[in-house]
Amino acid sequence: MAAPPEPREHRGSGPYFTTPETHQARQERLLRQMQGNPRVTHMLQHGPRPHWFEVDRQRQEQEEREAQRLDEAFAALTDGPATPTRGRHRAPRRWWGWPAAAISTTLLVAQTTAQELGQALFQTGFPL
Repeated sequence: MAAPPEPREHRGSGPYFTTPETHQARQERLLRQMQGNPRVTHMLQHGPRPHWFEVDRQRQEQEEREAQRLDEAFAALTDGPATPTRGRHRAPRRWWGWPAAAISTTLLVAQTTAQELGQALFQTGFPL
């Protein structure tokens, strides 16, 4: 009968555990795997991103900063407090009270009419 294996000190410390690779080693391994790819070749020749990516990103950040400054200046110039931002837009609720008012009015008119007709019939007597 075979002897049981010795207990491990840490989980994952078995024979298949490898040390984590560095960023540079991972990048080199991936580049070797994608050796014939024309996009990888272009990236190696011209760098990971074109220059206009950086220029465009800087332009967008500058525009955002200017817009923020304009908003702050406008908020400082306005007399009243800034309107609070509302959450998600919800359409205004429809007024549900008109059917109740219509039914109440109809019942009131019907009761008044029945009362008047009843008084008139009882005072004159039933024509039977």
